[in-house]
Amino acid sequence: MKQLLSAGLLCAACSLAHADNDISLLVFGASIHSQCSGKHCDFNGENPGLGLEWAPLGNDADGRWISRIGSYRDSFRETAWFVAGGWRKEWQLGSSPLYAGTTLLLGYLDGSGVKQVVAYPMLSIGTRKLALEVGYAPKMDYTPHKTRVAVTTFNLRWTF
Repeated sequence: MKQLLSAGLLCAACSLAHADNDISLLVFGASIHSQCSGKHCDFNGENPGLGLEWAPLGNDADGRWISRIGSYRDSFRETAWFVAGGWRKEWQLGSSPLYAGTTLLLGYLDGSGVKQVVAYPMLSIGTRKLALEVGYAPKMDYTPHKTRVAVTTFNLRWTF
């Protein structure tokens, strides 16, 4: 599966490199687990990984439609991958170069205890070229491992 995902990422990067749209590199790095049953959460909080984002449609006024693909080391110390589509809207903070934004993704996740379609909201802060994204998955009962924890994730989005 890793080889297939790696080949897909490479093909996507090559084909999109010449497109006249926003292409971003996603760098995944950390997660915080909360609302755990018991005394503490015994999950991996370091989640390195890479992904690509393509924003082919939309504009600054109405938001951008995006698609993403990526892979990371999940909270169970296993390789996870996802493919998703969604929408992002960003607002400039006054006359500064900073932007705050919100993103809603819907896609398929294979990892982190699930193999199904999931919705994932995120907030972002940064510049046009580099932004920190913070995502949140609430505590739910659907995971096969019956972990039932909330997860907050942190990643960087670097737009070429």
